Parts: sequence; structure tokens; C-alpha cells
Amino acid sequence: MTGTNDQYTRLLTGFLDRHGLHENSSMVEVYHAVRNIPYGRVGGRSAEAVIEHNMGSCSGKHILLRDALRHLKQSADVETVRGDFAAAIPPHSTMPEALQAYCRDGGITDFHNYVVWQSPDGEVKLDATWSDKPIAKGIPGNRDWNGIGDTRVALEPENVLDRVEEVPSYKAFLLGQLGKDQILERERFLNLLTNWVATIESGGDVS
Repeated sequence: MTGTNDQYTRLLTGFLDRHGLHENSSMVEVYHAVRNIPYGRVGGRSAEAVIEHNMGSCSGKHILLRDALRHLKQSADVETVRGDFAAAIPPHSTMPEALQAYCRDGGITDFHNYVVWQSPDGEVKLDATWSDKPIAKGIPGNRDWNGIGDTRVALEPENVLDRVEEVPSYKAFLLGQLGKDQILERERFLNLLTNWVATIESGGDVS
């Protein structure tokens, strides 16, 4: 788990309890409980922050999914891949023009996370990045995953990297290998994306 302290355990248990999740729950229920947490950046990549703010990035949400599965006696790890995040998101008319341009042109290198769950039938990739509202605006997601097969990964992996326990520090290390211009463009893109998603999630008029 991200944390071994009692506070994190209470937060995780509280999250599971609020969603009525326990060891006999289906993995579909557990997965969608995390998936439907809105995508956003809350100043960190911890599962604690995701629970406290009901919002999280791909890192935080997948750490939470991993830890929830482990708490329910399942085997799961977070895997990291490298790819073009912007190219994976179709431009939408409600996006700011600058965000639409990023989505059309691509070229935003990022390091994405998802969970690999050891199901009774073998490894299953669980990508819980997108909740229902962004999916309704055309972002490819996994609203209809029913427990059969892999979910759709939120970007096309160019390289599959490691499965590590300390995901935040590993991701910080990987981002540190990018050039200055790559980092700046990534930040601009993510700020535009998260602001747009926040408007959708809040029920703002972007339709």
C-alpha cells in the first residue's frame, strides 16, 4: 500500500465501506468505484489524496485501485508505460482551442499507469483513468467493462516499463528524464485538460 499507517488504512477502509465493497464483491464493482472518481490533479499522486479530494490523476487512482484490491485479498500491481497522452484524446468542440490543438497534434510524452490484476484466468489490465462524464464527451474509456478481458488503456503504450511499489517517486524519476521543453508542454497540456474535465464534472455548460 501507499502508506502503512493507521490513517491510510482508515481512509481506505472508509472508501470501501462507503461503496459497500468487501472480499465477496465482484472486481467489476471495485473497479468502477475507483474509475468513477473524477480525473484531476490534487497536488500529489497519493491514494490518500484521491480519497480525501474524490479526485485523482492516473497515478493516484491506480495506486488506490491496487491497494483496494490487495485489501480485498487480490493480487495487483501498478504498471507504468510511456506514450503520447494528447494523441489518445479526441478533440471536442467544448474544449478550449489550445487543448483541441494539443489533441489534434499530439506530441505530449507522458508516463501512464494502470493496474495489472492477477485474475483467476491470468493477468488483466485495469485502466481506471476516465469517469463517465469525460467518456460521454468522447474520451475513450471503460464505462461498460463487465469483468471480461483487459480494459482499454488511456494511451497507446510506446514502451512498457516497470511495476514498482513506490509509484510516485518512480514517476517523478521518469519525468525528470524529459527535456525542459517536454516538461513545459506536458504541464500546459495537463492544466488545460484538467480544467476542462473539472468543468464537465461540475456540470458546467460545455455542451
